[in-house]
Amino acid sequence: MSTATAEAPPQSPYERLGGREVIQAITDRFYDLMDSDPAYADRTIYGSSCLGTIEDLPRLMGTEIIDEVAIALPIKSHYDEIERAVGLLEEQGITAHVLSDLFPQKLARAHSVDFDGMPIVTLGSVPPFSWRTEAKRLMDLFASLILLVISAPLLALTAIAIKLDSPGPVFFVQERVGFNKRRFRMIKFRTMAIDAEARMKELEHLNEKQGTPIFKIKNDPRITRVGRWLRKTSIDELPQLINVLLGDMSIVGPRPLSVRDATRMEEAWQKRRFSVKPGLTCLWQVSGRSNLSFEQWMQLDLEYIDRWSLKLDASILLRTIPAIVLARGAS
Repeated sequence: MSTATAEAPPQSPYERLGGREVIQAITDRFYDLMDSDPAYADRTIYGSSCLGTIEDLPRLMGTEIIDEVAIALPIKSHYDEIERAVGLLEEQGITAHVLSDLFPQKLARAHSVDFDGMPIVTLGSVPPFSWRTEAKRLMDLFASLILLVISAPLLALTAIAIKLDSPGPVFFVQERVGFNKRRFRMIKFRTMAIDAEARMKELEHLNEKQGTPIFKIKNDPRITRVGRWLRKTSIDELPQLINVLLGDMSIVGPRPLSVRDATRMEEAWQKRRFSVKPGLTCLWQVSGRSNLSFEQWMQLDLEYIDRWSLKLDASILLRTIPAIVLARGAS
């Protein structure tokens, strides 16, 4: 198979910005090259010989066997040349690969999609929709149903203990910030006195996470006797399995923040944690929880998003069990 490739000249500004790696990758797959600069038309680059300049493309298309053409020219400065080349290739049914360098990408991965017949380039820095994301949702449904059935006796006993320990409802329902900043009502067992929300302002000066959006007191006076035990064992989080069933949460994902905490986040990079569904457990949960700084917490959330896979979810779930049993970092 013979192929032709148009590329930027060696040591060009484009190549210094990262094109060298691109050209090296292309020459590993494509046999012959073409260049936009006549000065390099007779050179051998990375072991591949040049067949001429882009102006020679129509002639070569008429005489050579060409299956695919990769165009690695900077789009911003060579748009007209690329447009002519793509038009010629399209006419003869030859597959063209065009390097998209319109925007610098640090985290996002680009992939092309067909949108009502229009080709568009999609940039995404979160796991794209695929069978893996669908499998994650099916696993969430299956796991939450099974866990709710298995833990039903424990849930009933916990509800009784809460009612006997302090006046007020069994469940605490609070608005939280979820996927893409959508708000939802998160359910958990009540672990504080019924006036806990009203007393927050008077306790702000005791916040151990000063300088961060998070409100945290190690020995919070609002926590009930049963509530302290529920938090230590994470049993207070079990009702969130209902949120998983409803699709507001996932079994594994960044912990959902309250509206108060989410609106106080000032660093833009931290808000990428809202690009996936919040979860019951996460890397933070199995890495120390309250023993970690807010900065470390956010970094772990983003690490989870960048590394996400079904295997990582399974690993976090397995690590969650000993973390709960040993109550590591619980408060």
